[in-house]
Amino acid sequence: LVHVDGDSLVTGLATTIVDASVEECAAYEFYFDSREFRRTAKERAITEYNVKNLNEHTLYYSMTRELGFFLNQRDARFKVSWFKEEEGKFWIDIADTEDVTEEFPVKDGNVLASCHSVWSFLRRKPIGEVPQTEVSFTTRVDMAGNIPTMAMNYNAKLFLSQVSDLRRKFDKSKEIDTYNR
Repeated sequence: LVHVDGDSLVTGLATTIVDASVEECAAYEFYFDSREFRRTAKERAITEYNVKNLNEHTLYYSMTRELGFFLNQRDARFKVSWFKEEEGKFWIDIADTEDVTEEFPVKDGNVLASCHSVWSFLRRKPIGEVPQTEVSFTTRVDMAGNIPTMAMNYNAKLFLSQVSDLRRKFDKSKEIDTYNR
């Protein structure tokens, strides 16, 4: 994570190995309207969100995030698309969009944030019967405004924790330990 004190721009990278197939990992991160996402959104400081599906590969996602520290809430609007390469590598691209500005306007008192994130999911050799996927999450976020380091560190932890949450969601350490014995 790279952030300069008082600046609103932050860049981050998180990687891990997940005990699941590339398809399971990509589906878990792509579906912003799943029951689990709805259940856990508040834990990630997302106070409101909307999803509008365009097709099987693309959706619009708008959200409001609480930053804490007496800072105004941030709104964001994204176009989210997933891609699969011939070698089985999956990508999810999350980029700012103005396509749904009228449908999901910035709320009074909120600030419009900017973000571009990319997830990559690469198939690795399974351990026994347990599939393995190398997951990388790269992001560049402009929270717009003067953001104190303490607030940015707190929110970056929430934002980047998506990667470790994914790893925990599919953890099969016991099966791998049994195989390795």
